[in-house]
Amino acid sequence: MLIVAMVLPPLTSAYAQAAGVSGKWSGSSSDNGPIGTVFAVLKQEGTTLTGTAGPSESKQLPIASGKVAGERLTFEVKMGGGTLRFDLTDAGSELRGTVQLSDGGGHTESSKVVLKPVS
Repeated sequence: MLIVAMVLPPLTSAYAQAAGVSGKWSGSSSDNGPIGTVFAVLKQEGTTLTGTAGPSESKQLPIASGKVAGERLTFEVKMGGGTLRFDLTDAGSELRGTVQLSDGGGHTESSKVVLKPVS
């Protein structure tokens, strides 16, 4: 019985870390910036982050260069003539950070964003 008690907590902890931020997230710009609404479907495998993101659940684009380092998530979404760069912090019940929109001509705009899990 003691062996089970010693093995079970580390396995549970490892499983929780493996899932990380995987799931559906929805939110919007918290500063009325140019980004508006965001919907993301994230899949974390260790330090690699994949999935899709876009303005709604029906308008999704693939995530590129997705990484997880501790509580920090960074990823890009290429769209049309520009790129969205996400720099988020996992705050437990939400993801907070900035999204930078860069067009092909060197112009950039940033917005603060807060995403919450979608059940």
